[in-house]
Amino acid sequence: MLVRASIGSLAELDLINVNVDAKPTTCYLLQYSGKGCTASCLFCPQSSSNIASKELVSRIPWPVIELETLANKIEKDNFSRICLQTVLKEDFEKEAIVITRMLNETCSHIPISIGTIPVSEETLHKFYSQGVDCIGVGLDVASGRIFEQLKRPFKMDDFWNFIKNCIKIFNHNHVYVHLIYGLGESDIEFALTMEKVYDAGAEVALFSFTPVKGTPLEHFPQPKIEKYRLMQIIRYFLNKNYKLKDIINIEENGLKLKVNIEVNEIKTAFLTTGCPACNRPFYNERPTKIYNYPSSALLEKEFEIIRYQIKKLLM
Repeated sequence: MLVRASIGSLAELDLINVNVDAKPTTCYLLQYSGKGCTASCLFCPQSSSNIASKELVSRIPWPVIELETLANKIEKDNFSRICLQTVLKEDFEKEAIVITRMLNETCSHIPISIGTIPVSEETLHKFYSQGVDCIGVGLDVASGRIFEQLKRPFKMDDFWNFIKNCIKIFNHNHVYVHLIYGLGESDIEFALTMEKVYDAGAEVALFSFTPVKGTPLEHFPQPKIEKYRLMQIIRYFLNKNYKLKDIINIEENGLKLKVNIEVNEIKTAFLTTGCPACNRPFYNERPTKIYNYPSSALLEKEFEIIRYQIKKLLM
């Protein structure tokens, strides 16, 4: 059976010779489809409706490899987690169950996450019984106003119902809702959706929009990094059980922080967010412009840059 794996994961397993600036702490896998995903999400290179390279997920290459070859190598290596991403294709749920079963049998000492669009409750129960302990939900678009324009053919309500089912089966703090900042939503829409995720009992895995050549949004700009830092700070305090009304004020020219922040005390806000051990090195960024820091060491190295960005944000 074929899957895709991130180039960083393959490098960590010595299956490809590539230098990496930060090692992935999770082994990232993607269901394989030669024609791509049959969904038509405007920002995603995997969509079969665009001409983008199907080797890409965001800006990272994910080459094709035999699952058995990969699984046998993972058993001998030192990842803290395995993450399987699904694609919409015929019988994708059945195939995802087969993949998670094989991973659970071969790499039983490593916890498994799965990132997916809505699937049946029966499939969720099978994932859970096969060692999947965390689930990522690809909501992606924070604004109901633009959701169906950008994430075809899905309905936003279907995702919220799915999130509730995931929480029921996987329990609180084991469900991570993926949100992409910078798709045309307003800052308050994004902040309110993050709060809704936490109120539901799930967590936010925060991404910045990354334009990819060959997609309909290839010329859409990446968000300003200072604005993204604001969303990281809001997510940090929501995760600490603050309410949005205690974190920000809504003003005529945008959102303003109400909380007094000492940047040193909230360093972890700027690390990659997601399932435990998920660091997604350079998934949304280049080494010269980092939105999500994949390691504490790199964060410390560039902390003065972050201080400057936060200073601009608070001006």
